[in-house]
Amino acid sequence: MDLELTDVQQELGATLGRLLKGKYDAESREAIRTSDAGWSEDMWNQFAELGLMSLPFAEEHGGAGMTFAEVAVVMEAFGRALVLEPYLPTVILGGGLVDIAGTDEQKSEILPGVAAGETRMAFAAQEPGSFYDVTAPQTKAVGSGQVQISGEKSNVVGGAQAHTFVVTAQSEQGLALYLVQADAQGVTVDQRTQADGLSSAHVTFDSAPATQLGTVVGQDAQDAVQRVLDIANAALASEAVGAMEVSLMMTAEYLKTREQFGAPIGVNQVLQHRASDLYAALEFAKSMALYAKLAITQDPDGTSETRHRDVLAAKYVIDDTARLISQEAIQMHGGIGMTMEYPIGHYAKRLTVIPRTFDSKEEVTRELSALGGLIKPEAADLK
Repeated sequence: MDLELTDVQQELGATLGRLLKGKYDAESREAIRTSDAGWSEDMWNQFAELGLMSLPFAEEHGGAGMTFAEVAVVMEAFGRALVLEPYLPTVILGGGLVDIAGTDEQKSEILPGVAAGETRMAFAAQEPGSFYDVTAPQTKAVGSGQVQISGEKSNVVGGAQAHTFVVTAQSEQGLALYLVQADAQGVTVDQRTQADGLSSAHVTFDSAPATQLGTVVGQDAQDAVQRVLDIANAALASEAVGAMEVSLMMTAEYLKTREQFGAPIGVNQVLQHRASDLYAALEFAKSMALYAKLAITQDPDGTSETRHRDVLAAKYVIDDTARLISQEAIQMHGGIGMTMEYPIGHYAKRLTVIPRTFDSKEEVTRELSALGGLIKPEAADLK
């Protein structure tokens, strides 16, 4: 198995890196973050021109026919620049669910627009008071054919920019997925801003017209949701790696240039040891992000019995490393690291939010333990 990036993936990463370096520096990002929209439609269109939205979709649906491996390259580059545009909710969550659960007619109708950057989507699953449980929503779907949806959804990432929502709701047959237009009657979108600057929304559906996505209900719908959340968590793992790399690079540079008592603070051996520990932790996180990527790319039809466990194991390590690196980076920068004007604080905020996007550490630990962990007990038996 070749674990190196292919020539195409290397060129994709290099091209996107050049674009972000030239147009998404800290000052430009801050201008986007503080704008009324909270994202840049111009940058979104440039991402579309590069074909980033089309990567995971089949050519027959306007896509590039590539795999999650290319998406991971994009997410890592986005992590380095702290990109604010709604790529994850549109391509991976909304578009991913249409690709996984939609009918051929729905795929042909929706995915070409997603691939071209013309249609933005969001996945409305979390609800007030339900924490991270998205399998038993209080949102109700009534009727057949033209369904009406009623309920509330919270923490809808990219919800304020979405044209179309994929909504989880209880039907007469159990859990099901529905397509709801953001401008439909009965839909109210209240834009929110996360701690990391990304836009989210609280969305209320009051007898909003909806169309069922595909025919999956009950356990099949749960499986589709779990699969797309595994893909999203693997994508966030790659994004976290990009953000951690830049955080460490900025911290190392600060240790070399910040002087106290006539010498750079980096000559302090204690700080050198702490920095070296962080680099070792980052390499561990990179290996687990790769592990998560392989779990997704080796499960093209969504039938793997180990995919969910493998992604959870990777997430556990990466979430811990994100916390460690973000906190240590702030500590080594001192007070300046907490200011809005200095970039390191924004990286720390993003690395704090990523682990809490779809799961909590407690939930991941509990579920991974229930699945038996990553390593069989006998593998650690040294007798």
